[in-house]
Amino acid sequence: MSDSDSDPEEELFHRAAEHVTRQTTVLSSADLLAFYAYYKQALEGPCETPSPSLLQPKARSKWQAWSNLGKMTPKAARQAYIQKLQMLQPEWGSSKGSSRSTTGWVVHSIESVPIEEQRSESEKTLFDHVKENNLAKLRELLSPSSLLALDENGMALLHWATDRNAVEIIKFLVRSGASVDQRDAEQQTPLHYAASCGHLEALQCLLALQANPELCDSYGQTCYDVAEDEQISGVLQAERQRLSGSGSAS
Repeated sequence: MSDSDSDPEEELFHRAAEHVTRQTTVLSSADLLAFYAYYKQALEGPCETPSPSLLQPKARSKWQAWSNLGKMTPKAARQAYIQKLQMLQPEWGSSKGSSRSTTGWVVHSIESVPIEEQRSESEKTLFDHVKENNLAKLRELLSPSSLLALDENGMALLHWATDRNAVEIIKFLVRSGASVDQRDAEQQTPLHYAASCGHLEALQCLLALQANPELCDSYGQTCYDVAEDEQISGVLQAERQRLSGSGSAS
């Protein structure tokens, strides 16, 4: 018998989730974020999806909240969800709801099915091929002018390749003429993306391609400033020391 079949709290959990979707204008953002994380953990288990990009701050905060739950079991997540609602709104169980809601901020996934997966092959753009890590298609269709283009998110192909930690595509784009320090609409370089997203392989690749870690974005931040992962920060600090030593030697 599955956990959902044997757990008497299953139906109570879904009733609680249904109630929370009607409270998004009442509950605080922090509480909604916690409910979201418990909900995802209860339904899908530990977070194993990659971190969303810098240009998706809401998705990144939701991903982080879910990821922070670590190996919490779905049963424990359901219990935590119910207990939190009970603490915030002790009378919630007396409210009447209709059928189970499948809409609302709290019960949405971090992202819906990626748009590139919804398009037919003939409709896909170069950006879609990069997001799908399709190097073969990129080799076939890439033109020099497309290296400079920014999409509706203000990102170039190289930024998307870094966002996806697609090392071979990063190398190909730079060899094809893309600047390793290319700027997006907010003046962020691919190194900003690698550092913020925690993509060690992409970071090391960009540094090997001589990306400049000292460049600032439109907010005055370097890749050192946006790095949250200790390993990423360590690699960047080692690179800073290496560059400093090279400068002194010359």
